[in-house]
Amino acid sequence: MAEGTDRLAVEPRPGTQAVERALAILDCFRRGPQSLGITEIARAVGLNVSTAHRLVRALCHGGFMEQEAESERYRLGFAIAVLGQRALEQSGYHLAQPILARLATTTGESASLGIRRGDEVLVLERAASVQPLRFDHPTGAEIHLHASAMGKVLLAFAPGSPKETVAALHPMERYTRHTITSRAALVQELTTIREQGFATNREERYEGVCGIAAPVTAELGVAHAAVGIQGPSLRLTPAQLRLLAPLVREAADEIGALVLRG
Repeated sequence: MAEGTDRLAVEPRPGTQAVERALAILDCFRRGPQSLGITEIARAVGLNVSTAHRLVRALCHGGFMEQEAESERYRLGFAIAVLGQRALEQSGYHLAQPILARLATTTGESASLGIRRGDEVLVLERAASVQPLRFDHPTGAEIHLHASAMGKVLLAFAPGSPKETVAALHPMERYTRHTITSRAALVQELTTIREQGFATNREERYEGVCGIAAPVTAELGVAHAAVGIQGPSLRLTPAQLRLLAPLVREAADEIGALVLRG
């Protein structure tokens, strides 16, 4: 499609079109650079420059975006951070921070808490390891479900059978030679995860990084979140992962009791 056409205006819906376009603009910053020029924004969302500029100025007025004085490029505003913090507090998962910190101290590895969003895990909270050699998932990081311990545990303890859950996933990208990309193999692994109560990641997303995760469940056993630890494979050997599994499961159960069943 040629630049300058309004791709989002193919099926205009009165009253919602401007909102959808504004959300698409904000979504440009999910994984992209920290700042974008107005032409880059317009191209990314399929709008002409004048329409994109009008929406960006409205977002700036509301504090959701701001313009850099020197470069005149645009970036996210502090109102986004305020809303994100409010959403986190309302979810109750901010209460998990002391438990994650204790888990990181006890295991010596970085700890994370994530929820499912589409085909990805969104990291909400974390506690860093004190080890010089460590691996952290930053807050706000998004990781594909099939290539992480937290993701696999969210899939394993989702409503429905593992076969139904896997069938609904988009094509699974290969990151390393260990990444599971076969649907049949993933179904088999999710079945095992359900039986043992935890999931492992053995260099499936990053070479040299392993992890283990357990579900944060409500009364019916459905995972609302996942708790995991991750670190270098030199320390997190298969034997060490098995030893740490009870600690991760205990932390996940404690968070579930505090946030979901408290």
